[in-house]
Amino acid sequence: MTITSGLLGAAQVGGGPTAEQLRLVQSLAHGYFGLDVDVTTLSPLTAAEFTERVDADDHQRIVDLLVVLEFCRHVDEAEQAARIEEYVQALGVDDPFVVVARDALTEGHERVMTDWARFREPPVVEPGLPGSDDDLARTLRALGECAPGTLGRTYFDFLDSHGIPFPGEPGGGDASLVTHDFSHVIAGYGADGPDELALQAMLVSATGFEHHFSGLVASLALYESGKFEILDIVTKVGALDRAGATDRLAEAFRRGTACTADFSAIDHLARADQPLEAVRAECGVPPLTRAG
Repeated sequence: MTITSGLLGAAQVGGGPTAEQLRLVQSLAHGYFGLDVDVTTLSPLTAAEFTERVDADDHQRIVDLLVVLEFCRHVDEAEQAARIEEYVQALGVDDPFVVVARDALTEGHERVMTDWARFREPPVVEPGLPGSDDDLARTLRALGECAPGTLGRTYFDFLDSHGIPFPGEPGGGDASLVTHDFSHVIAGYGADGPDELALQAMLVSATGFEHHFSGLVASLALYESGKFEILDIVTKVGALDRAGATDRLAEAFRRGTACTADFSAIDHLARADQPLEAVRAECGVPPLTRAG
């Protein structure tokens, strides 16, 4: 329960944790850490107490969770940013996305975008994709000819059913989005804000909190603080304040721990004709149990 109590301590500004932050911590306690506890009964830990009680190998994961917690606050923003930085400094982790999180609470979207672009992890690009937009779009559209239930056909159906332009088409973005959308298909998440956040959380967890955190921060800035721009997506505020959203995020972190591979980094096109369930089994992707 140490991490849960530390997260509560990090939210002790103003009148204490907001309702959204409490829901997040409760969901993480139950859905990610597997604890049968009411977090409102726990004693919050100070930064010094927290650092003394957690394993050094866990510090990066904790900092990432602290950043998620920070994004979920929409009052006392400057105080919350300072409080999170106090905990991060005590843990001894130099994470540039703490700066982006502060930007998202206290600055405008231009500052958020500038700092995020400085620190972002290079996107994973699908191997063997055509160079021109027209050829890229044709290659991806052709996946509609794959058999039902295959990875390729499910990818096609995902974009087609949501009315999402294919990469290479006007409004569809570039080749870097191909792996992202294949990841949606493999994880089983939809295209709304809570599911985008869940996908990124799952990828972060699947890589032991070593990769994809810039993607999670971008999604938080887009859907939680409304200070990010990509394609024509309409920004939102408080996506994790929706019913069931924090439970979905917590489950995503848990699902990621069970994965045996970074399923965003495999060669998806080479597996386009394989059954989707076979690809999921190859990567150790557990079933999605919570309804969307």
